[in-house]
Amino acid sequence: MTRRAGHACRTKLETAICTEMDRQRLPHEHRSLRFRVHDAAGGSTKYEPAIVARRGPILFLVEPVARGRTARVRRLMGFLEQHSPEIVLVLVTADGAVDEIRPEAYDEIYGASDVGRLTTRISEQDPEGIVQPFRKPQRSRMRHHDTAK
Repeated sequence: MTRRAGHACRTKLETAICTEMDRQRLPHEHRSLRFRVHDAAGGSTKYEPAIVARRGPILFLVEPVARGRTARVRRLMGFLEQHSPEIVLVLVTADGAVDEIRPEAYDEIYGASDVGRLTTRISEQDPEGIVQPFRKPQRSRMRHHDTAK
């Protein structure tokens, strides 16, 4: 865990997001909210968003996600299905992993090199307005080619 001026960051990516939010003077909190995500079997798991940025009644939950964390991505999908439309779930991952994460797992997604754009987007959100639309990237699909001649 790294500490930055009262901010407890658990990963280098979270530290990079926090640093950029501080640079752009975007107020934010770390692990200040707790949710329960219910699963199909009737159980539930705890979810604490890494970073919370508030714009009026709109909450931006910013979650750094390492490549290959499929169980975590499934939990985030469940979270999105169960919680308020005034919550915007934003994932930040490695640039090369953006199109590997299912679009159902997030409202917005950014590569690690786009943290500045993410922070600007949150800062520019009108606290009294509707959430600005986000165009989700198209996932690349593997195509099978018939190589028989």
